[in-house]
Amino acid sequence: MKRDLFPSVKEMLDPIVLSELLGQRVSTVATYPLLAQYNKSGSRLMRVEVNHGHGTQLILKRVSLETDWLMRATNDVHCRSVMLWQQGLLDMLPLEIDHATVACAHEGAGWAILLRDVSDKLLPNARFSQSGNELMLDAMAALHATFFESPLLATPKLGLCQVCDVYSMFSPPTGKREAEGPDEVPQRILEGWEMVNTAVPADVADLILALLEEPKPLCDALKQYPHTLVHGDWRHANQGLERNGHSRLILLDWQLAVAAPPAVELGRGLGTNSALLPVSKEEAIAFYKQRLVVRLGSRFDESWWEPQLALGLLGGFLQDGWAIVLKATHWHVGAEAREHWQADLSWWTEQVRAGEKWL
Repeated sequence: MKRDLFPSVKEMLDPIVLSELLGQRVSTVATYPLLAQYNKSGSRLMRVEVNHGHGTQLILKRVSLETDWLMRATNDVHCRSVMLWQQGLLDMLPLEIDHATVACAHEGAGWAILLRDVSDKLLPNARFSQSGNELMLDAMAALHATFFESPLLATPKLGLCQVCDVYSMFSPPTGKREAEGPDEVPQRILEGWEMVNTAVPADVADLILALLEEPKPLCDALKQYPHTLVHGDWRHANQGLERNGHSRLILLDWQLAVAAPPAVELGRGLGTNSALLPVSKEEAIAFYKQRLVVRLGSRFDESWWEPQLALGLLGGFLQDGWAIVLKATHWHVGAEAREHWQADLSWWTEQVRAGEKWL
């Protein structure tokens, strides 16, 4: 079902409108600035207090090309988080996933997303439990099976990421373009990639730096394999666990959604969540694969699984290699797991070599 955007935030937060949206009587609405630890791309958050804190509490996320460098890096000119909701794809998510979006609105040249406040269910920056990790991987498989080879993904209005944007958003050109902005990440991107020549063997560094400048060979190789809806930012900061009744994954921030082979998701998730996994990356991949096989049935084929996995893992280092290098050396982020990240760097080096064979 397609949905309409509210003309303004003021109209969306009107008590009468919220009463209908939330299915409860709303008499008062107040907003307060909110500082989120992992909000690094330039969006702005507000806490929306309903009925003096006694109703359903909400979060308002304001986004625009002017303030969000990641939107600029991925050519997100229509706000794909909003478009996925407006075009009804978020309503089509499997039962294993909750997107928490209540409504969306225009806000000048930007947009505003109203979400249920699920902050008490979001994952901490700590090792996942075995059951939680399996729930997340099964939800990933459910998402990918639901939209596997779906013609809906070709809808232009969705404004999905292009695969090459996925692999250039954390590149040196992006870092240089955005380095003067207020957010730290673009500067760290440059720092990390500058160190890659001394952090990994020369053959790996040469390939990665070449693909960062021109990711088309990787993008063209991935085009050969089945596509699905990939969330694109599969990291703990965007995730929570709902354990009341039907256990499911809360999955926020669809800003980097892309039509791509499933392993593009694995590459990103294993890269950014590496230190939080309760099992090895090989075990995580095997569990995800097993769940995908069950959900796809006859649509699963080993002939495409192996090459897209190798390419997706190569792409994972193309996205997060800069951060892995920094965490393995001197960055305060990940400092408590320095030895893990040093070993991780060796693991990703081998994945890059394995993926190169399929380019």
